[in-house]
Amino acid sequence: MSVAQGALLIVDDNEDNRYTLTRRLQREGYTNLTTANDGQQALDLLQSQRFDLVLLDVMMPGLNGYEVLQRMHSDTRLRHVPVIMISALDEIDSVIRCIELGAEDYLSKPFNPTLLRARVGASLEKKRLRDEVVYALNQVESELKAARQIQLSMVPTDFLVPTPDRPVEVYATLEPARRVGGDLYDFFWGEDGRMYFVVADVSDKGAPAALFMARTKTMIRLVATLYRMPDGSSMEPHRIIEKVNEGLSLENQQGMFVTVFLGILDPANATLSFTNAGHNPPYILRAADGVSIVGGARSKPLGIRPTFTYQTESLKLEPGDGLFVYTDGITEALNPTNELFSEERLEDALRTLSAASASQMVSGVMECVRTFAANAVQADDIAAMGLRFVK
Repeated sequence: MSVAQGALLIVDDNEDNRYTLTRRLQREGYTNLTTANDGQQALDLLQSQRFDLVLLDVMMPGLNGYEVLQRMHSDTRLRHVPVIMISALDEIDSVIRCIELGAEDYLSKPFNPTLLRARVGASLEKKRLRDEVVYALNQVESELKAARQIQLSMVPTDFLVPTPDRPVEVYATLEPARRVGGDLYDFFWGEDGRMYFVVADVSDKGAPAALFMARTKTMIRLVATLYRMPDGSSMEPHRIIEKVNEGLSLENQQGMFVTVFLGILDPANATLSFTNAGHNPPYILRAADGVSIVGGARSKPLGIRPTFTYQTESLKLEPGDGLFVYTDGITEALNPTNELFSEERLEDALRTLSAASASQMVSGVMECVRTFAANAVQADDIAAMGLRFVK
């Protein structure tokens, strides 16, 4: 911003003072000058025009300078406009009061040309830098909003009605703690008639975690759908995870990792095959046995070392059995007193939802988490998936 580009508002009830200050600023090269003869006129001009700096007299009839400053700083649009207070008073109490009310600087009458030049120039430069920061932050915010929409579009949201060939209800949600995050879920049906589903949690949050998440999701889909065993059969969960881990580990200069629960549900024989790579074990909801943790080995997360091996576990499903898979953003959600939601509260919530549909299962748990967290800020990303075997 050159001096000629700074829009200045001069507020003083004394015409001679306005004229003197205007002339001195013009000599310094400031040409975009507006004057107001009282506080109310100044506020009206501030509402209708854009100014980069206000030079505001303290002692005026009607609204004095202190009152104008207070009103400016109660207005979200005006509070960032810098103000230099001007007065014949040079008492330290007046200076302190102006600064406490948000004034950028203070000048005493009669005006010292050197101080006037220095303080106006410094205030305009700080305004220019502040505007650049705000513009940059707005750009980042806009890009993050777009990134969030892209990320949310990467996870399936078409939760189809179960059919005789695909007798599974499924519903899921993804709620990043920031604009974008590192949790993910995915599900799809393979050509072999089995349903593949995954819930995962990247070690970080924000944009880096979102990119790693996208890479993880893509690799799992590619390996699950394109790779085959030597005999032509589909790969089991541990084989898929081993392949994905190898790829993530070999090209991971950032040192990130991801916990993954990968399940494959075969409706033909009512079997769930799964591999847990360092992830929170899910819960199974059975009509007869209630809510219990899905056991089995909990191996290392992906992305740490390419030679890690994993194993496939399996369990039989009965008609009506449900499964709840989640990330630790649920159990580690905090309330205003910094208590964790915890596994115990999650289990209590699931017991009340043991016969609920997949969507009611997820929505019910999320409502319990929100009620518990109250107005506390969400600290971690959340992904949750509910499944119900309806065959």
